Amino acid sequence: MRSDVAVIGAGPAGSTAARTIAHRGFDVLLLEKDEYPGFSNVCAGAMPGSIIGDMGLDPGVVEKEITGQDHYFPWGVAGSPLENAVTVLRKVFDRALADRAVERGARMLTRTLVKDVTVGSDGVTLDAGDTEISSKLVVFADGPNSFAHRKFGFGFRPDTGNTCISAVCEMEWEGNPLDRFEFYYGDRIASWGYGWVFPKKDTVNVGVGCLASRAVTNIMDPLNYLIREHPLTRDRLKDRKILTLATATIPVAPAGKIFGERALAVGDAAGMVDPISAGGIHHAIHGGKIAGGVCAEALEKGDFSSGFLSRYQDRWMRSRDYFFIYRKYLLSNAFLYLSRFDRNAYAKMTALSQGGLKGLPGTLGMLAWRGK
Repeated sequence: MRSDVAVIGAGPAGSTAARTIAHRGFDVLLLEKDEYPGFSNVCAGAMPGSIIGDMGLDPGVVEKEITGQDHYFPWGVAGSPLENAVTVLRKVFDRALADRAVERGARMLTRTLVKDVTVGSDGVTLDAGDTEISSKLVVFADGPNSFAHRKFGFGFRPDTGNTCISAVCEMEWEGNPLDRFEFYYGDRIASWGYGWVFPKKDTVNVGVGCLASRAVTNIMDPLNYLIREHPLTRDRLKDRKILTLATATIPVAPAGKIFGERALAVGDAAGMVDPISAGGIHHAIHGGKIAGGVCAEALEKGDFSSGFLSRYQDRWMRSRDYFFIYRKYLLSNAFLYLSRFDRNAYAKMTALSQGGLKGLPGTLGMLAWRGK
């Protein structure tokens, strides 16, 4: 099977890249290992509401419009309103994004697991079991353990110091009245991470995430604590039915290089994730647009060299998304060092990043608060 571009992974980054390339008139294959995009995705499903309109999606994919957020810090509660936040079910949202790519002309193959990728001077070959695919370019949108780093030495390279581990469940709560994000911090949750409760229409998404190098217990232990023992959540959650339960790894550092010969990495495969919150849907979509645009230019020019494709990294590093991610990465590194001396460093870092300049004086005062 031949195509101009093969995109591995039909998540937000991959589907957006495929859609962008197809819109420019090129033949693109969107390869998805599962039955349908989003089928096995592990995610809280929070994102800016503007993404729905920007991507031309039906407003019906929105589960809840979120009006505010509450952070339960060890020293107290901080709440604030939100004007552009929604929750989605990834199995619905991802499928809708992929459908838009197909509408623009992309060909999607589901239940297609890529087992190997070979890049040569004359093109790219993908081994997908019974199917062999050849293309001029490949886009790796295949998650944090991507072929890009495993075989070609670029993209996000996971280790315990730059990867978050998470446990996430969807719990039944028909017609729940919640419309705010809830964030929980403290020793019983994670030494470098947080727990959350995010409302949907008839469910709540409950999860915990922690930097892998700081995970001192089974990741299921803090999740069970948040559901069954935490004084602010147990009465609402402990007797509710768990519909889905899964674990995942999330990159929390930007990749140093995101392109190679005839190849690009995007989304989690390129570390396009907020290093503090570990959220990245909108960053992945914006990265997918840039990647798709550069692929189309390479096809127009007939130039698939790493030198030509380096413009992808140049454009990404000039984007607002990269500036945001890199600034958060520097902040997280600084507070990670301080966490050697202060077990509440992560919570204080989050307070600082949430408060911005207006919250800075009060936040600086908290830096001296060590707790008991």
